[in-house]
Amino acid sequence: MRAVRLASTVVTATVLLGAATACGSKGAADATSGGAKGGDAVAAALTGDPRTALAAAALVMQKAGNGKVTMIAPDGSTHTAGNGDADWKDPSRTAVDLTGEVETKKIRFRVIGTDGYLGGGDTEAAAMGGKHWLKLPASNELGDGVLLMSQLVNPVVQLTLAAQGGKPVKVGQESLDGVQVTHLRAVEDASAMVAGMPALSADQRAAVQKSLDDDGKTLTVDFWLNGRQELVQYQEYGDKNGEHDAVTVKYSDLGKAARIEAPAATDLGSDADILKLLG
Repeated sequence: MRAVRLASTVVTATVLLGAATACGSKGAADATSGGAKGGDAVAAALTGDPRTALAAAALVMQKAGNGKVTMIAPDGSTHTAGNGDADWKDPSRTAVDLTGEVETKKIRFRVIGTDGYLGGGDTEAAAMGGKHWLKLPASNELGDGVLLMSQLVNPVVQLTLAAQGGKPVKVGQESLDGVQVTHLRAVEDASAMVAGMPALSADQRAAVQKSLDDDGKTLTVDFWLNGRQELVQYQEYGDKNGEHDAVTVKYSDLGKAARIEAPAATDLGSDADILKLLG
């Protein structure tokens, strides 16, 4: 999905909101800055049609543009899990900057658009001749995985896909981390999800499709929305291994993340340094 296509899906989401957005800026302000009152548009979206609720949340998250994210790997494992920032304001430049653990070693993952980077601390830099980062080839498994990670944490893409192409249902009202939330669930075709990922080349799209196909042809996606129609948690798993292999993403501090920039070219190591970084 290129920038033009994402813009068109956001417009479609606005249409789905109907009267909630037809009234002008007041509805948007209520959805992003205040709590839901019993009869307002946000409360109506939360209790009404699941597609409308997901579409409304896509608009709210698009307006926020960025936030803090926590990615939890299957079974709560620290392997490839990460904490940090994500910026999804520009659909052609989704960016993430996460620090996680791989085999007890802290590794930093950064993605700018379709460019992926791995970074380490001063100890790793010393082993790489003072360089802190490696740029990942887009055609290898590690690069494909980092790219897929950046797409998974883009809430606008995920919410929009579920609103338009999935089969969303309302699971119910729940308490999540002490906050009352609405739990929605959608079942999607993996191929439809890949088709909705922005700015991927044909080769990258094929690689990401293969990564998802390893988990199954269909995906179950769960969303938890708070009373301001913000996405606070997202979970996804394929039909082969079920919820046992679910990846979870939590969102907080919306609109407060710093801009994520690519590492300086002078701070990039060579491809041969990857074993020094990970070893």
